[in-house]
Amino acid sequence: MSSNNLYRIAGIAGILSAILMLAFSSVADPATGAPLLYTVASASVGIILVAGLSALYRSEASALSLAAGGISVIGYVLSVVASLMQVTYPHPVVAAADIAIYIVGLSMFSWLAYRTHKMPRLLAVTGFIAALAGAGAYVVMAITGTVFTSYENLPPVLMALFIVYLIGVVIWLAWT
Repeated sequence: MSSNNLYRIAGIAGILSAILMLAFSSVADPATGAPLLYTVASASVGIILVAGLSALYRSEASALSLAAGGISVIGYVLSVVASLMQVTYPHPVVAAADIAIYIVGLSMFSWLAYRTHKMPRLLAVTGFIAALAGAGAYVVMAITGTVFTSYENLPPVLMALFIVYLIGVVIWLAWT
Protein backbone atom coordinates (compact mmCIF):
# COMPACT_ATOMS: atom_id res chain seq x y z
CA MET A 1 0.00 0.00 0.00
CA SER A 2 1.37 3.36 -0.94
CA SER A 3 1.71 6.14 1.58
CA ASN A 4 -0.94 8.24 -0.18
CA ASN A 5 -3.49 5.42 0.11
CA LEU A 6 -2.64 4.95 3.78
CA TYR A 7 -3.08 8.67 4.44
CA ARG A 8 -6.38 8.70 2.55
CA ILE A 9 -7.70 5.67 4.48
CA ALA A 10 -6.49 7.20 7.76
CA GLY A 11 -8.29 10.45 6.92
CA ILE A 12 -11.52 8.57 6.27
CA ALA A 13 -10.98 6.70 9.55
CA GLY A 14 -10.60 10.03 11.36
CA ILE A 15 -13.91 11.26 9.95
CA LEU A 16 -15.62 7.99 10.90
CA SER A 17 -14.11 8.19 14.37
CA ALA A 18 -15.48 11.72 14.81
CA ILE A 19 -18.93 10.62 13.62
CA LEU A 20 -18.92 7.63 15.99
CA MET A 21 -17.86 9.80 18.93
CA LEU A 22 -20.47 12.44 18.21
CA ALA A 23 -23.22 9.86 17.70
CA PHE A 24 -22.36 7.95 20.85
CA SER A 25 -22.03 11.01 23.06
CA SER A 26 -25.35 12.40 21.85
CA VAL A 27 -27.46 9.24 22.31
CA ALA A 28 -25.75 7.20 25.03
CA ASP A 29 -25.99 7.44 28.78
CA PRO A 30 -22.47 7.56 30.31
CA ALA A 31 -23.68 5.48 33.25
CA THR A 32 -24.47 2.47 31.06
CA GLY A 33 -21.09 2.18 29.35
CA ALA A 34 -20.24 1.71 25.71
CA PRO A 35 -21.68 -1.24 23.77
CA LEU A 36 -19.07 -3.70 22.53
CA LEU A 37 -19.95 -3.17 18.85
CA TYR A 38 -19.46 0.59 19.17
CA THR A 39 -16.20 0.16 21.07
CA VAL A 40 -14.74 -2.29 18.55
CA ALA A 41 -15.78 -0.08 15.61
CA SER A 42 -14.37 3.02 17.30
CA ALA A 43 -11.12 1.26 18.21
CA SER A 44 -10.73 -0.13 14.69
CA VAL A 45 -11.08 3.21 12.92
CA GLY A 46 -9.03 4.89 15.67
CA ILE A 47 -6.14 2.48 15.23
CA ILE A 48 -6.23 3.02 11.45
CA LEU A 49 -6.08 6.79 12.05
CA VAL A 50 -3.18 6.37 14.48
CA ALA A 51 -1.29 4.18 11.99
CA GLY A 52 -1.67 6.84 9.31
CA LEU A 53 -0.57 9.65 11.62
CA SER A 54 2.42 7.64 12.84
CA ALA A 55 3.47 6.96 9.26
CA LEU A 56 3.00 10.62 8.34
CA TYR A 57 5.31 11.87 11.09
CA ARG A 58 7.78 8.95 11.13
CA SER A 59 10.38 10.63 8.91
CA GLU A 60 10.58 13.82 11.01
CA ALA A 61 10.25 12.43 14.53
CA SER A 62 10.27 8.66 14.56
CA ALA A 63 10.51 8.17 18.34
CA LEU A 64 7.74 10.63 19.21
CA SER A 65 5.57 9.31 16.39
CA LEU A 66 6.04 5.75 17.63
CA ALA A 67 5.34 6.76 21.24
CA ALA A 68 2.17 8.67 20.29
CA GLY A 69 0.96 5.76 18.21
CA GLY A 70 1.78 3.19 20.88
CA ILE A 71 0.07 5.12 23.68
CA SER A 72 -3.01 5.67 21.53
CA VAL A 73 -3.23 2.00 20.51
CA ILE A 74 -2.88 0.96 24.17
CA GLY A 75 -5.77 3.32 24.94
CA TYR A 76 -7.94 1.78 22.22
CA VAL A 77 -7.17 -1.72 23.49
CA LEU A 78 -8.05 -0.61 27.02
CA SER A 79 -11.38 0.77 25.78
CA VAL A 80 -12.26 -2.60 24.24
CA VAL A 81 -11.18 -4.37 27.45
CA ALA A 82 -13.38 -2.01 29.48
CA SER A 83 -16.31 -2.76 27.20
CA LEU A 84 -15.71 -6.51 27.56
CA MET A 85 -15.55 -6.07 31.34
CA GLN A 86 -18.83 -4.08 31.12
CA VAL A 87 -17.46 -1.30 33.30
CA THR A 88 -18.38 2.37 33.07
CA TYR A 89 -16.77 5.61 34.07
CA PRO A 90 -15.27 6.24 36.74
CA HIS A 91 -13.64 2.80 36.47
CA PRO A 92 -9.85 3.28 36.15
CA VAL A 93 -9.66 1.26 32.92
CA VAL A 94 -12.16 3.57 31.21
CA ALA A 95 -10.37 6.68 32.49
CA ALA A 96 -6.95 5.31 31.47
CA ALA A 97 -8.22 4.56 27.95
CA ASP A 98 -9.68 8.06 27.60
CA ILE A 99 -6.53 9.72 28.91
CA ALA A 100 -4.23 7.61 26.71
CA ILE A 101 -6.16 8.27 23.50
CA TYR A 102 -7.63 11.74 23.78
CA ILE A 103 -5.28 13.53 26.14
CA VAL A 104 -1.78 12.05 25.85
CA GLY A 105 -1.97 10.64 22.31
CA LEU A 106 -3.83 13.65 20.95
CA SER A 107 -1.34 16.03 22.59
CA MET A 108 1.63 14.19 21.13
CA PHE A 109 0.17 14.10 17.62
CA SER A 110 -0.77 17.78 17.97
CA TRP A 111 2.81 18.58 18.93
CA LEU A 112 4.02 16.69 15.86
CA ALA A 113 1.55 18.61 13.67
CA TYR A 114 2.72 21.90 15.16
CA ARG A 115 6.41 21.11 14.84
CA THR A 116 6.52 19.49 11.40
CA HIS A 117 4.06 21.78 9.56
CA LYS A 118 2.54 18.75 7.81
CA MET A 119 -0.87 19.74 9.14
CA PRO A 120 -2.27 23.21 9.76
CA ARG A 121 -1.12 24.84 12.98
CA LEU A 122 -4.73 25.56 13.87
CA LEU A 123 -5.29 21.78 13.97
CA ALA A 124 -2.47 21.46 16.48
CA VAL A 125 -3.86 24.31 18.60
CA THR A 126 -7.32 22.70 18.52
CA GLY A 127 -5.77 19.45 19.72
CA PHE A 128 -3.90 21.17 22.54
CA ILE A 129 -7.03 23.02 23.68
CA ALA A 130 -9.08 19.82 23.62
CA ALA A 131 -6.43 17.89 25.56
CA LEU A 132 -6.08 20.67 28.14
CA ALA A 133 -9.85 20.79 28.59
CA GLY A 134 -9.93 17.02 29.05
CA ALA A 135 -7.09 17.11 31.55
CA GLY A 136 -8.80 20.01 33.31
CA ALA A 137 -12.03 18.00 33.52
CA TYR A 138 -10.19 15.11 35.17
CA VAL A 139 -8.51 17.51 37.62
CA VAL A 140 -11.84 19.15 38.51
CA MET A 141 -13.45 15.75 39.01
CA ALA A 142 -10.58 14.65 41.25
CA ILE A 143 -10.65 17.83 43.34
CA THR A 144 -14.43 18.05 43.72
CA GLY A 145 -15.12 14.33 43.89
CA THR A 146 -17.64 14.66 41.08
CA VAL A 147 -18.36 11.50 39.12
CA PHE A 148 -19.40 11.88 35.51
CA THR A 149 -22.54 9.74 35.36
CA SER A 150 -24.87 12.03 33.42
CA TYR A 151 -24.88 15.41 31.76
CA GLU A 152 -27.62 16.82 33.97
CA ASN A 153 -25.81 16.82 37.30
CA LEU A 154 -22.45 18.28 36.28
CA PRO A 155 -21.16 21.50 37.86
CA PRO A 156 -20.98 24.37 35.31
CA VAL A 157 -17.17 24.39 35.19
CA LEU A 158 -17.03 20.68 34.50
CA MET A 159 -19.76 20.93 31.88
CA ALA A 160 -17.87 23.72 30.09
CA LEU A 161 -14.64 21.72 30.16
CA PHE A 162 -16.43 18.62 28.92
CA ILE A 163 -18.07 20.48 26.03
CA VAL A 164 -14.76 22.05 24.95
CA TYR A 165 -13.10 18.63 25.26
CA LEU A 166 -15.77 16.84 23.21
CA ILE A 167 -16.07 19.47 20.49
CA GLY A 168 -12.28 19.89 20.27
CA VAL A 169 -11.67 16.16 19.92
CA VAL A 170 -14.41 15.76 17.32
CA ILE A 171 -13.02 18.66 15.27
CA TRP A 172 -9.48 17.28 15.61
CA LEU A 173 -10.54 13.78 14.53
CA ALA A 174 -12.53 15.01 11.54
CA TRP A 175 -9.83 17.48 10.47
CA THR A 176 -6.99 14.96 10.45
